[in-house]
Amino acid sequence: MAAKLSDQRMELDKVLRAIVKQRCGRENVYYQPPTGTKMQYPCICYELGRLRNLHANDKVYRQTVHYTITVIDPKPDSEMTAAVSLLEKSTHDRHFVSDNLYHDVFSVWY
Repeated sequence: MAAKLSDQRMELDKVLRAIVKQRCGRENVYYQPPTGTKMQYPCICYELGRLRNLHANDKVYRQTVHYTITVIDPKPDSEMTAAVSLLEKSTHDRHFVSDNLYHDVFSVWY
């Protein structure tokens, strides 16, 4: 399963990089950045949330991966927020402002 999880994450990473690149011409996407990482804004930061397993015959039949995606933008009406909101199985969780940056947090099953 490990290779498959990695493949799925890389597929999501490509989608997120395309969204940011369209907004600002750069690919400011960070996966589980360690504390103290200097991020360039606007950006998307995402992390693994949880795994959901469906079982059949005492084995994992299907596995769905949950990610938490945060869009961080100095603009209050970010095109990136709109794009992430249109991803399949995406749910907007919350919005907040910190250090004059607008944060929109989404849950995505991928």
